[in-house]
Amino acid sequence: MDVRDLVRALLAFDALGAREWVAEASRRRIRWQEIAPPTDLSMDELALAAGVVELLAKRASEEPPAWTGTVGAGRRPVYLVRAAETMPRLREACEREGPEPLRKRGFFAPPEFLTIA
Repeated sequence: MDVRDLVRALLAFDALGAREWVAEASRRRIRWQEIAPPTDLSMDELALAAGVVELLAKRASEEPPAWTGTVGAGRRPVYLVRAAETMPRLREACEREGPEPLRKRGFFAPPEFLTIA
């Protein structure tokens, strides 16, 4: 599985595609620590990749790969749900309560972002 596909889905607000990627990763029992750093990404895309891999590793009670710890924040804040741009309470919730691996890199989403039922 290629984490670049997940990053592209997230930046395109393709929630269904992102959830399908996460569900497939769960079915395949991806070992998050073995995810290689993605190539051919901008610095902002790499920051998102690091944040989402850390988030998913944490939810799986695994350690993230070492490379994620070397990746800082993106250049500008990005809300990963379109509605946060127009709904002040949702935006504030994303900023205060969103997943920490994303927030520390400037990406904001609701607390239960990318959970699958």
